[in-house]
Amino acid sequence: MNNLNWDEFVQNISDYVGVDKEEITRDTDVYDDLYLDSLGLFGLGSQITEIYGLNVPLSLVASISKVGEIFDLLNEKGTPVEE
Repeated sequence: MNNLNWDEFVQNISDYVGVDKEEITRDTDVYDDLYLDSLGLFGLGSQITEIYGLNVPLSLVASISKVGEIFDLLNEKGTPVEE
């Protein structure tokens, strides 16, 4: 487990998508609520990888649609990026 901070994570999502952080919950849908398409989700993933220095298997990312799922996946399955 990586012990990520939920509030910091939400702030990073908010900064990327331009939605007020108060509107983002664990159940916020990245497609319907944050208006991201697959390319936008990829960009968000790249941003998060850069911020936290963690990678997750792409096969696990394909089925994700909720902000809370992204947080849990990164927190539980994220591995340090090799330089």
